Amino acid sequence: MAKILLIEDDPVQIELIKRHIESIGYFVVVARNGQEGIALARKEKPDLILMDMIMPGMHGLEATIKLKEDPLTTNIPIMALTVMSSPKFVQECYRAGIMGYIKKPYNPAVLIENIERIVGKPPRRINKVMIISGASRLATMIEMRLLRQGYQVDSFPGGKSALTHIEKEPPDAIFIDVALPEKHISAVLGKLSGSESLKAVPIVLMSSEKKFEELEEEVARRGAHDCITSASELPSVLRRVKESYGN
Repeated sequence: MAKILLIEDDPVQIELIKRHIESIGYFVVVARNGQEGIALARKEKPDLILMDMIMPGMHGLEATIKLKEDPLTTNIPIMALTVMSSPKFVQECYRAGIMGYIKKPYNPAVLIENIERIVGKPPRRINKVMIISGASRLATMIEMRLLRQGYQVDSFPGGKSALTHIEKEPPDAIFIDVALPEKHISAVLGKLSGSESLKAVPIVLMSSEKKFEELEEEVARRGAHDCITSASELPSVLRRVKESYGN
């Protein structure tokens, strides 16, 4: 996860910018003035610094110059966030080493686009999970754990009822019980593999009856992404899904 240092003195702007950035998966640390920002940059080694240009005490341009003069922070990309837009000021920003410039009030889409250009897209966030299962104790336990962790969970007793919902509200991951009738499993997997917008959705096969090795063979045979045999495995399964299939 890319780490972004936001150097900004306005509490309202801090909250808005932080919310936008964190909502798509970046980690944000905040400094409320230039001096604090320089200290945090040295300590945290962020992947990107978003620098407000107008701050009390040390203004953003001065802080930028100090960061670029310091061997510990000279290679950290810096992007300016400011209401100032005169050609002379913009030129000074670029001369100081700033590689991007966003004018306030900013467009969130433009801000995110510029961040992605510099540090890359964040890992896919797994927020909405679909569970397709019959009367399965394992499915119930997985659902309860996901709900306690703040995930949105949609549960369906079979493939037919799930298919309509998949089209209306595509999930971020799907857990499928391998004990379901073959036609239910095949219908769901066929729908996902045949859709450009859905074929990247991670699929986790679940069973408390099969051995892990057997379930792994099912994963390979069906073109799924992972498997789970116990609710205690859920944290590691979610981590693997995010890391391996999130981009």
